[in-house]
Amino acid sequence: MTTQRQEHESAKNYVLRVLTDDIVNTRLEPGQKLNEPQLCERLGVSRTPFREAELELSQRRLIEIRPKIGTYVSLIDAELVEEVRHLRAVLEAEVARMAVLALTKEDIDCLWENVTLWHMYIERGQEAKIFSLDKEFHRILYMRSGCRYWYELVENIAPHFDRTTILSFRCRPTNAIYEDHVQLIKAIERKDADEAARIAGQHMQRYTENLSSIRNAFPGYFKTE
Repeated sequence: MTTQRQEHESAKNYVLRVLTDDIVNTRLEPGQKLNEPQLCERLGVSRTPFREAELELSQRRLIEIRPKIGTYVSLIDAELVEEVRHLRAVLEAEVARMAVLALTKEDIDCLWENVTLWHMYIERGQEAKIFSLDKEFHRILYMRSGCRYWYELVENIAPHFDRTTILSFRCRPTNAIYEDHVQLIKAIERKDADEAARIAGQHMQRYTENLSSIRNAFPGYFKTE
């Protein structure tokens, strides 16, 4: 469970992990004021580690600390999300090329198992499971292609993009994203590096395609000019 504190996990890191997850999944909505006493009680931590976690979240631009007013979940900054999307598009096209050479049959089997489960959860409409499988699919590609540092880099900035991914699932069908994953696996199996890179780039373009739908469905979640 995300909300369970892990063994040897510091109080600050625990708060950081749970609040990030709450922000990504919009259990803490964009623009919402954080209730520090309530959250400290829920997590069973004192104010010191909570405020240390808040400071880091502020540095990551996930929350906004307003002196003498309060702390608020940051509104979605579409320009920042686009920067993250663009970076991922560049990296993941290259990762897809590397995967053609690096992935073993066992690695590819892991990807097929992932999309098989994805299809089942699409039919059941289980958003959290779909999101988790999406994250795991990309983790497998990075890690099995020998790109651990790239993966850590992407994950550090991922919450900005992940939040819009979750919202996309709520207002657009996920079938196109699922089909991208299927076609990417097939290209990797065929050892077609150019096609794998093309599909990876197309996959990261889905956010741009979905942006207007997301904005229309959740207008209060976005930062205005």
